[in-house]
Amino acid sequence: MTSAVPRPWEDPAATPFVRVEGVTKRFGSFTAVQDVSLDIYRGELFCLLGGSGCGKSTLLRMLAGFEDVSAGRVIIDGRDQTGVPPYLRDTNMMFQSYALFPHLSVEKNIAYGLRREGLPRAEIATRVTDMLSLVQMQGFAARRPHQLSGGQRQRVALARALVKRPKLLLLDEPLGALDRKLREETQLELIKIQQSLGITFIVVTHDQEEAMTLSTRLGVMTEGRIVQTGTPHEIYEFPRSRFVADFIGSVNLFDGRIAVDGTDSATIACPGAGMDIHISHSVAGTVGQAVTVAIRPEKIEMLASPSGTRPNAVEGRVEEVAYMGNLSVYHVRLDSGMIVRVNMSNRSRYDDDVPRPGASVVLEWDGSAGVVLEG
Repeated sequence: MTSAVPRPWEDPAATPFVRVEGVTKRFGSFTAVQDVSLDIYRGELFCLLGGSGCGKSTLLRMLAGFEDVSAGRVIIDGRDQTGVPPYLRDTNMMFQSYALFPHLSVEKNIAYGLRREGLPRAEIATRVTDMLSLVQMQGFAARRPHQLSGGQRQRVALARALVKRPKLLLLDEPLGALDRKLREETQLELIKIQQSLGITFIVVTHDQEEAMTLSTRLGVMTEGRIVQTGTPHEIYEFPRSRFVADFIGSVNLFDGRIAVDGTDSATIACPGAGMDIHISHSVAGTVGQAVTVAIRPEKIEMLASPSGTRPNAVEGRVEEVAYMGNLSVYHVRLDSGMIVRVNMSNRSRYDDDVPRPGASVVLEWDGSAGVVLEG
C-alpha cells in the first residue's frame, strides 16, 4: 500500500511559488502590514481572511506591485519583485468593483489587455472566445456592462483577468457585491475554473464562510499580521488563539485554569461555567495556568436529562431559539449565568419534541470537543 502524496505545504522539498519574506508596509506613522512571512504554492487557491482594516488588501496590492514594500521582499516564481512594476509581473488583479469599461462590449472588455500588448487579431479572437466559454458568457459578447447582472459582470471581470494567462491571479473581495445565493453558486464556479486552469489564486475576503469554501489554505489576519495559516479544517477545528477561534464561525469560550494535566487527559476548572471541563488529551500546561476552552456549538448535545455517557455535562435553561431552516440555534443560560450557544440540526419536519424557551435541559459534550487556548 503506497503512502499518500504530501500536500505541497507539507513537503519540505517543495518550493513556494509565492514567498513573502518579512514584509512591512507603512503609510507615514501608520503600519498597515507588519513583518508578514508567508509561503504559497503553485496551483493553490489561498485566501487572506480578516476584518476591515487588517491589512489584507494592502498585502495583495504589494503582491500586484500597486504598493511598494517598506521592508522585506516579495518573490514570485523565484524572482524578486522589488522595483518591478505591475505590468511587468506575471500577475493580474481582479478588483472588488470589477472596473469594467462601461463604453465597451463584453468582448472588447475581455480583449482590452491583449490589444494593448499588440497580439494578432486572430489570437485575440481565439482567446476571448475561449474565455467566454470558460465563464459561460458565450451569448453576451456584444452586451455592455450596464446590460448585465452583478454575477455576469463578475464573470466578465474574471475572464478579462484570466485572458492574459497570468501565473498568479489576485482577487480582492471578488464576490462581495453579489447576493448570498448567487455568491454561493459563484464560489463553486470559481473553484472549478481555478482547478481547470491550474493557476495560483490569492483571494482577499472578510467572509469566513467564503474563505472556508474556496480555499485550499487560508491565512487569518488581524492588525497587519497573519496570526494563523492552515487548511479550512485546521483553522476551524484547531485554532491556535482566542482571536482565531472567535473569528472563524461561532464558538463558546470558557475561561478557566488548568486543575489537572495528565499524560492523556486534563481538567480545566471553569468557575464562570460552574463546572470542571474534562479534556481527553494532555494540554502541555502547568497547574494553575490561565487558559480558555473553545467549544463549537455543534459539538454540544442538548438533552432533557443526563445520559451519563459523556464526561462533560451541565444543566441550564433555554432562553432563545432561532430557527435557521437546516438548523436551530439555542441560547442556553447555565445556572452560573453564562450563556452557551448550541446548534441542532433540524432532521425532522416536525417540531413537537424540540425544547422551547424556558425548558430545563442538560448540555453534554465529549472530551475531544474542546480546544484549549492560552488565556
